[in-house]
Amino acid sequence: EKFYKIVVQMQQVEINTSQNVKIEYQLATVGHRIFAFIIDFAILFIVGLILYLAVALTGLDSSNFLYYIFNFLLLIWIWFYTLGSEIIGNGQTIGKLALGIKVVKLNGDEMEFYDYFSRWSVRLFDVYFSVGALAMLLIASNKSGQRLGDIISGTTVIKKKNDYAFRLRDILELNTKNKDDYQFDYPNANVLNEKDVILIKNTLFRLKQYNNASHRDTLNELVDKVLETLGLDLRFYTEDQKVRFLNKVVSEYIILTR
Repeated sequence: EKFYKIVVQMQQVEINTSQNVKIEYQLATVGHRIFAFIIDFAILFIVGLILYLAVALTGLDSSNFLYYIFNFLLLIWIWFYTLGSEIIGNGQTIGKLALGIKVVKLNGDEMEFYDYFSRWSVRLFDVYFSVGALAMLLIASNKSGQRLGDIISGTTVIKKKNDYAFRLRDILELNTKNKDDYQFDYPNANVLNEKDVILIKNTLFRLKQYNNASHRDTLNELVDKVLETLGLDLRFYTEDQKVRFLNKVVSEYIILTR
């Protein structure tokens, strides 16, 4: 069994594409979704204020037909902004676009109008009436990061760019080293696959970001599994030694396979 299966703390979701290819995405965090909401709310408020002032400054009143037109536009803007922008933006409002997150179907199908509509239709309950508390509770407790609208529509929100994938800069820097001259400490690092190595980077990133007992336990398990996979009999006594070991394995894997 591949050693990446030992890590259950990483918030990822596996989606089957229409070609029956399984792709793992990193779920958008509650924080990402809150900040996207704040951006969208700011846009909603600013444009709504402009429409409101347009009515006030023109001196229109209820005796004028344009008064009702402006108020109707204001109502449409406030009520349908999220639904309309997600449809137009293919799962992204302006806030989601700014945060690099997107609404997708868990079964890999393309989003349809009904999916957007069913997701949007319960925002009043799990976002607005509860001041976001219900949505945050469901997202945090649901393994697929779903609020009520997502559960109903079979959707979730993902990060479009995985934080833990290889960066081109990393690969270019490592490729300056000639593998024929390079002295490898772990010459069989290429028995790992890219998914394994991305998980190592994922684990190191999470440990650096949140150095808590849970992530330290994950680091220990991962180091043991990497040693077993590479057939090594080494002992590391400090956290820094384990981190350096995993970073070295990642570096040598890239040199060997790129």
